[in-house]
Amino acid sequence: MSNTREAPQGQYKVNLVECPTLSAEQRSAAELRFRMALEFAVGGPEYVLPSLQAYMLAQTLSEGLPLEGASQAEEQVIALWQNAETDAILAAMRPLGDNLDNARFEILPL
Repeated sequence: MSNTREAPQGQYKVNLVECPTLSAEQRSAAELRFRMALEFAVGGPEYVLPSLQAYMLAQTLSEGLPLEGASQAEEQVIALWQNAETDAILAAMRPLGDNLDNARFEILPL
């Protein structure tokens, strides 16, 4: 047995960064909205990290290739994640106004 504790599969944390004008409550609420919208878009909390990993792999595999060089599966994985992330960002940020141009969300495995 190992002494290191592993986090249960699929657990992650969302951090909203580069938004110094938000209160802790506003940031926390935005992170929750982002998380809920992202989980809904990818099919549940257990699919967030695998979807992100698949997206990153597809991006790496298709990097440097012309658009027609990427496989249809890679294109679908990339589109799925980008659409899910965009929807989650909009859901999270819409209530906060327009002057958060540098704000971004980080997804960190636990």
